[in-house]
Amino acid sequence: MGHVSVRARFRGKDVVEFECILVDTGASFTVMPLEVAEKHFIETPLEVDIRLGDGRLVKAKVFVAECEIEDRRGPVRILAFKDAIPVIGVDTLETLGLKVDPVTGRIEKTEHYMLYV
Repeated sequence: MGHVSVRARFRGKDVVEFECILVDTGASFTVMPLEVAEKHFIETPLEVDIRLGDGRLVKAKVFVAECEIEDRRGPVRILAFKDAIPVIGVDTLETLGLKVDPVTGRIEKTEHYMLYV
């Protein structure tokens, strides 16, 4: 299918936009570099261990923000750790009622969604 990228806007402490951020359907959660998350998103007291695609286990801080993709907005969880590569995970897609069409490799709106503001 190749790589799927989208334009995304996050609102937390302020607004940060990504013109082209990778969508990873193999990633459960949206991931950001710690420096970006601390500057722009709302930090929670939570910290989790996550296993990366290369097998490494890392500790990640949990942040929240509003995410907007394809004119759909909603609150999302963001895991952040040092030197992370920004990706949109399935949790964010499902929250916004979006999916990746495996044939076209494009983001599509779904009929049913968890939250749409």
